Amino acid sequence: MTEDLNNNKELHNNINFSNLTLEDLILELDKLSNNSNPLSVSKKANEIKVAFYKKLISKSSKQSDVSKKNEINPLETKFKKINSKFRKIKQEFRKEKERQEQKNLKIKQKIITEINNLINQEESIKITFDKFRSLQGEWKNTGNVPIQNKNDIWYNYNHHVELFYDYLKINRELRDLDFKRNLEYKELLCEKAEKLIKEKSINVSFNELQKIHEKWKEIGPVFKEKRENIWNRFQEASKIINKKRNDYFLELKQENNKNLILKSSICNKIISLLDDMPDSHQKWKDKNEELNKLIEQWKKTAPIHKNDLKKAWKEFRDSTNTFYSEKNNFYKNRKDTLASNLMIKIKICEEAERLKNSNEWNSTSKKFIQLQKEWKDSPFTPEYKSSPIWNRFKKACDQFFNSRKEFYIKLDKERDSNLEMKQKILSTLKKFKSSDNVKSDIEKIQKINKDWNNIGEVPKSFLSINNEYKNSLNSIYNSLKLNESEKKKLKLESKISLYKQDSSMLMKEKNRIKSEIDKINKNINQYENNISFFKNGSGTERYKSDIVKKIEISKSKLEELKDNLSILNKI
Repeated sequence: MTEDLNNNKELHNNINFSNLTLEDLILELDKLSNNSNPLSVSKKANEIKVAFYKKLISKSSKQSDVSKKNEINPLETKFKKINSKFRKIKQEFRKEKERQEQKNLKIKQKIITEINNLINQEESIKITFDKFRSLQGEWKNTGNVPIQNKNDIWYNYNHHVELFYDYLKINRELRDLDFKRNLEYKELLCEKAEKLIKEKSINVSFNELQKIHEKWKEIGPVFKEKRENIWNRFQEASKIINKKRNDYFLELKQENNKNLILKSSICNKIISLLDDMPDSHQKWKDKNEELNKLIEQWKKTAPIHKNDLKKAWKEFRDSTNTFYSEKNNFYKNRKDTLASNLMIKIKICEEAERLKNSNEWNSTSKKFIQLQKEWKDSPFTPEYKSSPIWNRFKKACDQFFNSRKEFYIKLDKERDSNLEMKQKILSTLKKFKSSDNVKSDIEKIQKINKDWNNIGEVPKSFLSINNEYKNSLNSIYNSLKLNESEKKKLKLESKISLYKQDSSMLMKEKNRIKSEIDKINKNINQYENNISFFKNGSGTERYKSDIVKKIEISKSKLEELKDNLSILNKI
């Protein structure tokens, strides 16, 4: 019973090889080489081999480079060496086992012969039975025989044992005692077999049943009237367990076949990805994502029988290798194109580096924005090649825009200071009172105007201060005791000085003068057109004379405006 419990414990403590690394799997296989019975761990060695190659193939399938995938992994070389060593040890052990089994067969045949000879010996029952017991012990201690002789030798032995009991006139009480003991052993084995019916693990119940069968064969006969019943009971439990196992493996086979068909259909889908051959990087990228989903689906598909593994993995590798081969061919053919694409990015980068120190903020900003757009629209280049160029390009962009930002921060501070100074000057100007000394007043105003013009720009939201200053200045000029011509001259000079500081004011003034010129030209054309309608006579002379005066005044005003516009255009 202790042995059975230990066996069950060992069966339930199997290692999950799928969780081990390739290196750990090699170590596990190497440990099995030191097992005293390599045949007993042969199944485990095969499980290690399946797990190793499944993990190795899974790892290699993730590589897109076909040449790398075809290289022999050093771990595979090491695994093959240890696996070869294990197989050699297992083969030698099997040969030795076969030699020992042949030797055991001869021993057991000899025992059967000696049991048969006991029937013909003329000696005391006690001596004969002791010899029989000794032969039974020898039979029990003799190891296994070749599997093809196993049933025949057992039936032969059992037959002669029964003959010994049935035909040899020995002490009935001694015989019955032996029959009773054998019956108790066989009933115990029946109970063990019946308990196995409830065992959830098919493998555990089947393997344990085989051990019970071996023990059954070692037990001698029972009372003749009990033989059929006890055998039928034992057979009934065995049939149930064997049926459960057969049903399980039949269902497993059907499921495995279903999974094999599913895996094959996924491989066909992988091949069909190339029906519409991609002709761009993005299309290959999309196809590759579809491939990865199919690969994941293939791996997640339930397991198949180990006999189909090699075929399934070959079909899988062939389909993925076909895809990767076509993909690699595409990118090899694109090598020249990619080199040209890289050169486009390099030129964009070099132009950015040429402009990075420019302080022509507005025009250069537009150029950088255009370069960024060109970079974004530039054709595909592998990241490992374009990344260094991108870093250079980004560095140049950052340097320019950071410098521009620092400039405008500084400029804003200067404009705030300029506003404060201009507000003080404007306050002084508003307090100015004209005197009888016009010359002195003009000098004072010109000094104020010079101070104003020496101050830089103010924040855009306060540009109205220039108009306020201009209006205040014109008001002072109007209060001076000067003729209109002199006043206009002074006002124009002050305007010009203001326009030099404020380009928006200059543009507005130019547009205003142009509009006024257009308006006067239209009036002159209208006046001249009206004169042509007047007939010669005393009644129309006065009207004609008024229109002529208006034309002259308009032309004089027109010349003045043109002169002013000419002056402004030179600023």
